[in-house]
Amino acid sequence: MPGGACAGDAMRIRYVVAGVALAVGVVAAAGSGGTTVSNSTVTTAVGSGSSATTAVGSGSTTATTSAVAHTGATIAVAGSSSKANVTLNQVIDPATGADSFTTPDNGKRFVGVKMTIVNTGTSTLSDDANIAVSVVGSDNQSYTPDFSSIAECTNYNSGSYSLVAAESVTGCTTFQIPTGVTIARVKYEPTSFGGTSGEWLNP
Repeated sequence: MPGGACAGDAMRIRYVVAGVALAVGVVAAAGSGGTTVSNSTVTTAVGSGSSATTAVGSGSTTATTSAVAHTGATIAVAGSSSKANVTLNQVIDPATGADSFTTPDNGKRFVGVKMTIVNTGTSTLSDDANIAVSVVGSDNQSYTPDFSSIAECTNYNSGSYSLVAAESVTGCTTFQIPTGVTIARVKYEPTSFGGTSGEWLNP
């Protein structure tokens, strides 16, 4: 019996030591700033203040980043298979309807976002500004294009454009913004996922 008790005590000591080692390993991994798993995503630190996120089991990676500038600046943006330089030329506020029949809703005004887009890639760039462009107001609300025509410039080809390498286009995207709300930010995000978007602070 004494010999059996000693053997049992030794076995229990080994289990306790193994459990402590496992717990220490888990705590060290959690505090290392390396990889964490939560809600079916894996987020890995990529240097100070940034991360790249990969969906677990989906086989796809999203690494959309956003460059920030001010009105008048040019930002290099990219889709999954396209590249462009986008310049926010002007926020036309207020903008005027293209004719007497084109008027904003009560309590709102037209605002035009004028941009120049240059295809910096080697393949044809096709996109739709009425999908890619949005604005954020001083009320922190996001607004999407209104599709109305304004007198200041055209809405590309009803929002869409197709550019060969080195070709450029300038056009306006129209918004209806409530009276009293100013434009705080303008965003351009290519409709193909996984690229780089642009954001301009206004003014």
